[in-house]
Amino acid sequence: MLSLTGRPLLLLAVAGAVLTLLAAVLLAVRRNDRPLGRRLLLRGAPVAVLVVLAQALAVSAFALEVNRQYAFYTSWADLTGGVTQGTAIQTNGLLTSGQGALHVVTVHNRRYGRDDQLMVWLPPQYSDPAFATHRFPVVMFLSGQPSSPQTVFRQFHFGSTATKAIAQGRTPPFVAVFPTLMVAPPRDTECTNVPNGPAAENWLAYDVPGYLAAHYRVRPVGKAWSAMGWSTGGFCAAKLVAAHPDRFGSAVNFGGYYQPIVDHTTGNLFGGRKELRWHNSPLWLYDHRSGLHGSRLLMIAGKQDHETWRSTSLMIRKTAGDPAVSHIAFPVGGHNYRNYSAYLPAALSWSASTW
Repeated sequence: MLSLTGRPLLLLAVAGAVLTLLAAVLLAVRRNDRPLGRRLLLRGAPVAVLVVLAQALAVSAFALEVNRQYAFYTSWADLTGGVTQGTAIQTNGLLTSGQGALHVVTVHNRRYGRDDQLMVWLPPQYSDPAFATHRFPVVMFLSGQPSSPQTVFRQFHFGSTATKAIAQGRTPPFVAVFPTLMVAPPRDTECTNVPNGPAAENWLAYDVPGYLAAHYRVRPVGKAWSAMGWSTGGFCAAKLVAAHPDRFGSAVNFGGYYQPIVDHTTGNLFGGRKELRWHNSPLWLYDHRSGLHGSRLLMIAGKQDHETWRSTSLMIRKTAGDPAVSHIAFPVGGHNYRNYSAYLPAALSWSASTW
């Protein structure tokens, strides 16, 4: 099946619209010696159908191009509401020469008893003999919901942006890991340890760091580990640093929120326990645990982004005056990759200041 965000499907829709409209015109102007009434009867309906079809294809082409630019739906499963994860991570075309390397590895989720995938980005310096004994800081980047590691990597232009930031001295060389976020597809766990269900928070806080520490030259969990995330992933990043300040030195929330969402995609995450819901809220954790205990948080949100600004503005007020919490509030732009990916260089530089 053609990719929903691929150029071939877009070109097919454009070509279909043009050819269908051309067919309608040719049918309408073709000479015919039959009486006018009979010509209208024989041609009117087919021409009308072709014109409507051409319009539908033109609208579809426009919608496909908008979706390609903003990645509202990254797959047919996203569009139809089906399972979007559980398939193999594809890295084709994500990197060009000189932008490091990508590994896809399978890790056992010990607290849920299943295997999930990680995508690990290694900077060019990782294979440089001069860094043979060097241990690298880590950025854990979390995708939105629904989405995938490869989608957020591509949409944030992570390979080129990170390589350039390192080359310019804005950040030291680091390793980045992109875990599977949906560990119980198609359920949205909000990165929660669900009672009698998936231990999604522990997967990110313990299983993923444990695997990286055992298989890559990375620094121990703590100050040299930064959590970043987009949308739901941003919420998860903020929760990780608020709940585990001993394991993450900083977090960056790109267009996320600060209190867990419960709806038909999540099901009952907290088993009716209010205290469990509170403990999964970065806002509540910050307020009731007296800050971030040595860690830091950067909030990035658009004032026109209705999906995040209300929650972000509340968190900004709650954290006012705390030097450990910073924010970037851009005035124009909604909830899409294009608006937020522009702030990745600033986020990397900000995170690196604690490594």
